[in-house]
Amino acid sequence: MDRYYKFKKSDFLYIGVIALSVLALFYYGHEIMAAILVVLSVMVLLYLNSLYIYKRKKWEKFIEKTAKKFSSSVVRAAEEADMPMVLSRNDGEIIWFNKSAVTTFGIEVLGAAEIEDLVEMKPAELFQDKTRSFIDIKVDTKSYHVSNVFIDSAEGEFQEDLVLMSFMDTTSIREAEEEKTSVMLMEIDNYNDLMKSIDNEKKPFLMAELENMIYGYAQSLFALVKRYDTSKYLLVVPNKYIEEEAKKKFTILDRIKEIDQGNTLETTLSIGVGIDGSSPGENSTLANAAKELALGRGGDQVVIKSKDSLQFFGGNSKEIEKKTRVRSRVVAHALRDLILESGKIFVMGHKNPDMDCLGASIGINVIARELKKEVYILNEEPFSNILPLLVKFNTQEKYLETFITPDAAEKLVKKNDLLIIVDVHSENYVLNPEMVKRFEKFVIIDHHRRAPDQVMGSTLSYIENYASSTSELVTELIQYIFEKPNLSSLEAEALFAGIRVDTKSFNFKTGVRTFEAATFLKRLGASSQDIRELFAGDLDSYVKRSQIIQNAVIEENIAISTVEEEGMDLLLAAQAADEMVTFKNISAAFVLTKAGNDIVINGRSMGIFNVQVILEKLGGGGHMTMAGARLVDSSMEDALVRLKEAIHTDKKEEDKS
Repeated sequence: MDRYYKFKKSDFLYIGVIALSVLALFYYGHEIMAAILVVLSVMVLLYLNSLYIYKRKKWEKFIEKTAKKFSSSVVRAAEEADMPMVLSRNDGEIIWFNKSAVTTFGIEVLGAAEIEDLVEMKPAELFQDKTRSFIDIKVDTKSYHVSNVFIDSAEGEFQEDLVLMSFMDTTSIREAEEEKTSVMLMEIDNYNDLMKSIDNEKKPFLMAELENMIYGYAQSLFALVKRYDTSKYLLVVPNKYIEEEAKKKFTILDRIKEIDQGNTLETTLSIGVGIDGSSPGENSTLANAAKELALGRGGDQVVIKSKDSLQFFGGNSKEIEKKTRVRSRVVAHALRDLILESGKIFVMGHKNPDMDCLGASIGINVIARELKKEVYILNEEPFSNILPLLVKFNTQEKYLETFITPDAAEKLVKKNDLLIIVDVHSENYVLNPEMVKRFEKFVIIDHHRRAPDQVMGSTLSYIENYASSTSELVTELIQYIFEKPNLSSLEAEALFAGIRVDTKSFNFKTGVRTFEAATFLKRLGASSQDIRELFAGDLDSYVKRSQIIQNAVIEENIAISTVEEEGMDLLLAAQAADEMVTFKNISAAFVLTKAGNDIVINGRSMGIFNVQVILEKLGGGGHMTMAGARLVDSSMEDALVRLKEAIHTDKKEEDKS
């Protein structure tokens, strides 16, 4: 429209020429001629103004007519569109549909005038997002990608909230996706120990029943199955059956436990699924990583791994102690060689270290020291959990320069130095994640179930979740590296204290190897009396712990207590949770403690209830009977809601399975 009525630069030039002409005529005494020119100029301007108004009105009418034509064209286009389109009120009443919708869905369905009859979803679910939204649904046997456009129409006293739904048929796309295959790797947990738990004459029957169940399971998934080792199977499965199994929580995990041929050990499976890779090879790599994660978390579970996500199913069986010590010996020799070929040795644990973390660090210090290496243990506040033992070591002459902060360590690190991470493998819980990047080689020694955010790139990884503690693992390594280990009684006590803490005074998760490690440490001078004094509390601590227990609310055999007091010792909260699970009719206990702007959750159970699975949903981790989580920048109310939601979700999943 601008070209019809806006002044051009030339127009301003003409006005300027006329003005100069009028001035010149007045100057030379031609007043009459000047007056005539002024009158003519005004008349021309009035004419141009009228022309401007006329053309503007004409343009506005043109736009109005064009808009009406466009509007009617859009309606006609919508009516004739190949894509089904339905106009619905916000409450789900259908008020308009195009011809394609009639052809696709039938006039009987559309005539019912309720969107719920068409898509089998309530309007509240379908129109949840009030901005333009997309949703995938199924109508009969076909899949559709639905685009919702929300329209607010109001005129006078009338108002309508409408939704225009456009249905894009994605059936062929979904079928193509379902034809893609995933790789599933399946391994029978502790196969050798399982076979040792049964009489020789019954072994063939057990093996046959295992084979029948696994091959029958593969057949139900229409999968290609191949046994590639005594206890390991490879399955190539269509994606749609993986999705169905995920909805059913992989019932094979429970069914295989029902096999009973006289075996004293329960049969469990570890399954890794690689999905959505760009090739079968990539899916195989993802599946292998997923299976290793399932095994590292204790077995009896399924891990589905894609390039961007992880899903966990199962994991409710207790870890079984490994009777063979072959891996311990191999790791011990590999660790010795790594230390010998390295420069200085740095030992690092997790944030807010406990006795197990310190005990394992002291054990590694002993190994490196006896191999004539310079050793440093990284430590920084808060370390209230280990303070009584730390004070003792700080009085020992040979430990005066052993404990240093990560900042001080950074200045000492050289290219050939070695970092040994103990009692943690999760990147979020390592004392200083940036420190790891300073080393070209590092070792991980831990006993926790594998976490999704494991520190990657280790030269040697020794993560054995069957062990009671990292101190137990390190004690075994010491015995395999040295024929006559040189430990002081205080060093032996540190390792013994680590085992004692993580086994709750040898009441939980103890096996033959746990007691053998403890016996070895006792022979080296670990004093039960001195260790008991390390854990001795004062009356004030006892009263505070009792108050935490007293404040607990018990629902469905789960005790939850909250601590709002600033500066509460986190160790007291953990101890309170430990005590609560010893009471009758309490299967699990959670204590939520305020720590600055964060909320720390300690979870404990007697083994029936898996606190690790619960706290993993909140970003934490640990073991089936002992786990923790830290909710950053969270209020107590929000943390409590999130914890209860996680418990409720887990119970719903258990009920479905």
